[in-house]
Amino acid sequence: MEGLYLQKHTNLSVFRFKHFEVRQEKNPLKVGTDSMLLGALIDASMHERGLDLGAGTGVLSLMIAQKNLNILMDAIEINPEGAQECVENFVNSPWKERLQVFQGDYLKFQFQGKYDLIFSNPPYYTNTLLSLDKDLNQAKHSDQNTIFHFFKLVNSILSFNGKFWIIIPHLSFSFFTEFARQNNLFPSRIIHIHSKATKPNTRVVVCFQRNEDQAEEKYEIVIRDDSNKYSLEYKSLTRDFHWDFFD
Repeated sequence: MEGLYLQKHTNLSVFRFKHFEVRQEKNPLKVGTDSMLLGALIDASMHERGLDLGAGTGVLSLMIAQKNLNILMDAIEINPEGAQECVENFVNSPWKERLQVFQGDYLKFQFQGKYDLIFSNPPYYTNTLLSLDKDLNQAKHSDQNTIFHFFKLVNSILSFNGKFWIIIPHLSFSFFTEFARQNNLFPSRIIHIHSKATKPNTRVVVCFQRNEDQAEEKYEIVIRDDSNKYSLEYKSLTRDFHWDFFD
């Protein structure tokens, strides 16, 4: 398989991190808190080959490449313009030699070999109204059949001792984990995300693996304090990536 190649664009909106930049003019979904949380929480140590399913801008792959200076990363994005923008972000990063982008539908793509680290910030709105933007719908919405085949894909390309990380809405936790179990993937780490202490259970970050008997590690993170400023724990979690915080 051959990855995509860089095409030059100008006048792009840019999200600047400490060690890389993310251009995001053409991607339906921009860099947000979900990506920051998932990228910062993924344990990328000791992994050799990673896969970003639904890469968008490529921000998650870039965060993992920064964390693990040895990992080789593949990323796949269905939106053609989004995939091309992901290429730009990879090529302009310090880790371009270890990053590769494919454009296509990951449910139909022929992956080569196994990955010991897979992660995704997937489409997870299954019962909400669609918008008029077809690219945004594609990025944010999915149905039950798609979710089942999503986990079936992960099961087929995850190495025996591999890890799969995902971020989903709290209300979808049981729904997603049941589809995972049907495909022999079981939670080993569960991080409950609260927007504020008074607004609990916004998102859940989950790490799946094949060992059903693995004890589940559970903990919580609060993003903002009572004054609506970023919490100290969120700042500490993302300090290797953010330049600064603007409350």
